[in-house]
Amino acid sequence: MRSKVKITVMKQFLPKDIFGHDYTLVSGKTVSSCSMKEGSEFISDGSGNKPEGFCPHAWNSIFKDAHLLTWGGGYPETIGEGKSFGVCPDGLRPVIFKLERIKE
Repeated sequence: MRSKVKITVMKQFLPKDIFGHDYTLVSGKTVSSCSMKEGSEFISDGSGNKPEGFCPHAWNSIFKDAHLLTWGGGYPETIGEGKSFGVCPDGLRPVIFKLERIKE
């Protein structure tokens, strides 16, 4: 049975957190924070489509974990039943997500 998955933004890192200072692109523009805000929640409906308002780059990274949880899989021996963690691989401002299967 296909389940929905709740995605919670757990932690957002700024360039200053990673490099110890702001990061300026070659263009001269300073890298700003990601638009994903800590504590924000999104629901994956199990269709494989990106949740509305979710970053496409981040979705591409965590889709495999959302898909695994949607179809009943998981990591019960390590992370726990029905949950996973994923990260957006933006090296200048990564974001950590918690994914949880929704039991209906």
